[in-house]
Amino acid sequence: MTHLTMPRHDTGSGENHRVGGAGWTAAWLTGAVALAAEGGLALVVAMLASLREENYYGTDFIAFIGLAVMAVVTALLLALAGMIVSAAVVLPVVQLSRWSARRAGRAETPLWCLAVCGALAVLTAVGAAVVGALTGADPALLVYIPLGVLAGLTPAALCARAATVRRRTAARFVTVALVGAVGAALSVLVFVGGLVAYATGLIQEYEPPRLTETQLAGTWNDDRGGTLTLRADGTAVADDLGGEARCSGSGTWTREAGTQGGPRLELGGDDCLGRTYEFGGTEERPSLFYWIGDPDSGERYVLHRG
Repeated sequence: MTHLTMPRHDTGSGENHRVGGAGWTAAWLTGAVALAAEGGLALVVAMLASLREENYYGTDFIAFIGLAVMAVVTALLLALAGMIVSAAVVLPVVQLSRWSARRAGRAETPLWCLAVCGALAVLTAVGAAVVGALTGADPALLVYIPLGVLAGLTPAALCARAATVRRRTAARFVTVALVGAVGAALSVLVFVGGLVAYATGLIQEYEPPRLTETQLAGTWNDDRGGTLTLRADGTAVADDLGGEARCSGSGTWTREAGTQGGPRLELGGDDCLGRTYEFGGTEERPSLFYWIGDPDSGERYVLHRG
């Protein structure tokens, strides 16, 4: 009698077969890559969103070099964090999903894994509620923390699970590469789409307020006791103004058109007033500032409306 042996194919079903060491290694790497991709996408979205807010990103060659170095360091940190969190959280969740399905006599499916992630988010919410009650933390954390856990854990757990249901070792590690490629492509797509949206005016990039002479006149303070009073007749008075070296004095002020970055405030007088202030903030809450040292340091001396 002739026996026919049917080949076994990779499957994405919920059959609870034995995974093995190589399978769990692939699942760990898949979870790590998924978490790193999530972190990268979140950073891209945050960076694009920051362009709508007050920012002073450099545009010279040195600034681009700094951004490139920062991108490499961030990628390494995301990879390291992804590997740690995948081992500490994602793999246990996938294993818990398989164990609970087996105990319940059910097939371990993506929906079952999703339910396990949801249960973990609920437990996180309970823990956050207890900590919030003891510490008086912001009630919004009771919502944001479990939602963050659910949003961050679910994709990584489902991707790691996808590696475990493959029967062939090669197919499991292909899942790692596929998740990484899709994650990178999604981040690039969002980044390019965001830049196009800003370039076409679909999303409005931040622009400093273009204060008039009438709007400039008045008292400005540095929130540390220092004030600058700009009078309508063009005179200016400084009282305890400046960074570490505080000083007082008087002089004049004018609004200049400026060659780059829009109009600015020119002060004439002694050391306290012999500076150029740029406009910042918003129309509702404008500010005046000058850079302390190299603008790449990001350190500014800022005055707000008194």
